[in-house]
Amino acid sequence: MASRARPTYDELVAAERAVRALLAAGAEAELRAIPGVVHVSVGLKERANVVTDERCIRVYVREKRPLDTVPPAERIPTAVGGVPTDVNIVRPGRFTTDFGRYRPVKGGILISNRILFANDKGTEVVIQAGTFGCVATRTSDRAPVLLTNWHVLSAGGGEKGNRVYQPPPQFFDQVPLADAPVRPHDKHDAIAKIAKFAISEKVDGAIARLDVSSCCRCCGIDFRNEIAGLSENGSPPSDKILGMRQATWDQTVYMVGAASGRQQGRVVDPTGPDLTIKTHTFKQQIYITSDDLFAFSTEGDSGAAIIDEDGFIVGLLFAANDLPGQDGRSVANHIADVCAELGITINLTPGTTPTAGAQLLPRPETWGGIEAYDAARARLLGDAAGAWLWELGETHYEEIVQLVTTHRAVKLAWHRAGGPALFAQGMETLRDGGETLPVPADGTTLESALARIGAALHAHGSAALRDAIDAHREGLLAAVRDSATLDEVLGKIAMGRARDAGVT
Repeated sequence: MASRARPTYDELVAAERAVRALLAAGAEAELRAIPGVVHVSVGLKERANVVTDERCIRVYVREKRPLDTVPPAERIPTAVGGVPTDVNIVRPGRFTTDFGRYRPVKGGILISNRILFANDKGTEVVIQAGTFGCVATRTSDRAPVLLTNWHVLSAGGGEKGNRVYQPPPQFFDQVPLADAPVRPHDKHDAIAKIAKFAISEKVDGAIARLDVSSCCRCCGIDFRNEIAGLSENGSPPSDKILGMRQATWDQTVYMVGAASGRQQGRVVDPTGPDLTIKTHTFKQQIYITSDDLFAFSTEGDSGAAIIDEDGFIVGLLFAANDLPGQDGRSVANHIADVCAELGITINLTPGTTPTAGAQLLPRPETWGGIEAYDAARARLLGDAAGAWLWELGETHYEEIVQLVTTHRAVKLAWHRAGGPALFAQGMETLRDGGETLPVPADGTTLESALARIGAALHAHGSAALRDAIDAHREGLLAAVRDSATLDEVLGKIAMGRARDAGVT
């Protein structure tokens, strides 16, 4: 039997909009007026608990009653406006959690705050872990962050500023229940610090600012904007996230969870019924079923990114019920809601056109560590000349980073001039509160090293970058010439700017 031709994303969206228009015209209100109906949405029809390919209006109830006991006026019609209906029971859910050991540091791996705390029954001390969904960027300061769930990083009383570890321990010493919670104080395997939580009717999300200096071996881009093992045989097209868009019905989706690995499923309902877990109720969430005999997600997968067959991120996994295979439902937040409440943009693959949010290149802070970056920023912004220098760098950072990391000639000049070592040395000095300028290891001067790097950037950069180098090269090289400290450099820059402005 020939398999059905899969509709495109645009075709699915158009079909969904047509049915939602029917509901908005009065059909939804009529269905909700029927006693026992708690939610109305659109999605796929189920027969004998097996999801079919038939699209329908999904009507949710708390319990099903035998048809002969339901008065005719309270019966749900088999079709509305020519669109079939499907009556479903609202199923309970749970947060997904697990323990394990996975590497490397990128989407799809296990993380934990490593806090020891008493389980819900109060019978033993446990650690909670979840999945590093993907890398994102905080819009307020462009800091690189990992994305996961609130319930993963807040477990045991996790708070903003607490460390996130990868991997969490497979085994740990038991502590008396009376001593719980017990917080870790070491930095071993720490990769981030909790930056923000979002828990609402739309989102179970959290971000942690990546301390990339703790998980890299050398200067360079030390986290990966990809999800481990996501793409198989070209589905989706890449391990990288290629864009961002809204989930729709009958959409094929994938995820890589720290416990389940790569899984494929389909969106049964993009705006499912209310889901209450403990004291939190979530509304209009994405309901997903598996495409095989195994559940789409299990304990330990919380925080995984939901990716469609075109490589676009649509959701953030946070919950599942306990039923196997296609009876099971995994539940995800809409990614647009996650980004809005956490104040982030998802890191998309350079060279693609994002459908939401800005395209991002690796930030300079990913080269030298969070503390060093913060120290450099604070030092420069505390001085008028430094603030001018910082703004100049920010204006052209994307192009410079791209050239230094991807353009062969510029990358070669950068390394031959000792750029990585000079950068690391300078950032380390600033982090420690020092002022001494870095010195090239080959015995040349910092001025000559910067001149060589500048020449390569000028030769291969854009017109805007060339204009900036032409305008400021002599002044910046003169400021570095014969200077031993950053304070001397900034003083010379201030004098030069005053002279150019005609101030005496």
